[in-house]
Amino acid sequence: MIVSRLENDSNAHHKGFKNLERISLKDLMLTSLKIIDCSQLNKVKLSELTILTSLSVIKCPKLATLDSSLIGLASLNSIEISNCSQFEKIFDLSVLPNLTSLFVRNCPKLTKLDCSNSKLTELEVSDLIELNCLNTSIEELNLNLCPNIKQLNCSNNKKLINLDISNCSNLKLLDCSDNSKLAGLDLSYCPEFINVTKPSNLIITRKNEKFRDILIIGRIGRGKSSLANVLTGTDYFKESSSPGWGTKNFKIDFNWNKKDFRVVDTIGVGNNMLNIENTLYKIIEGIFSIPEG
Repeated sequence: MIVSRLENDSNAHHKGFKNLERISLKDLMLTSLKIIDCSQLNKVKLSELTILTSLSVIKCPKLATLDSSLIGLASLNSIEISNCSQFEKIFDLSVLPNLTSLFVRNCPKLTKLDCSNSKLTELEVSDLIELNCLNTSIEELNLNLCPNIKQLNCSNNKKLINLDISNCSNLKLLDCSDNSKLAGLDLSYCPEFINVTKPSNLIITRKNEKFRDILIIGRIGRGKSSLANVLTGTDYFKESSSPGWGTKNFKIDFNWNKKDFRVVDTIGVGNNMLNIENTLYKIIEGIFSIPEG
């Protein structure tokens, strides 16, 4: 089945076309496109959607790639691909001048990703073995959903302030050089003989203590971050009304009665501008930030 013309709306949401194999969206003035639960879909033609800003492809198990049809989509700033079991390749992202957000989750065949020299500020991935994200504008990089990753190049990221690889027990090669804002890196749960290229002033820690983990999950505005502050004796955790805090997980270690504890304050459930699936992924990410998770 080929869909060549649809009602001309700026937003298209196609869900549950079980026999749909290809989509052609010629002549449509779409800014947002969501394709969900199309079990036979194997190709999407996007080259003529020149004003498209957002693309989501979810639960399309036969789709293997987003090919060269991405070239020319100068307005595209967000791509989400999740639960696509055969998806294995993304085209060169450096050809997308305004792409700032990339989310690729639960696509087990996509094990290598090169998003270097792109304009990315947000990157969320799972299942990777190799990641090259050098020379981007990413500020925070969390790879807790990539426990089998072996190679990571995140060098020359001038805005990178937080790198979480606490669940990457198979990491062998790490290049985080030329990251002037990255002050510290915890390698406690990485292999002992990992090959690290880093700035001379970067402080690497390896903690041998056994931590008792406290995971806080709850609704936004119900005091879960306040509880985290009480437990840790800090004001580090903030409620979701503060910019950025409603859609991120935060953790801190503390000592009480000569015992070491770790508190993880997960994303708040509720009014966080994320759908249910993405909220659950964020909570899972928080769980995996605990090595025992």
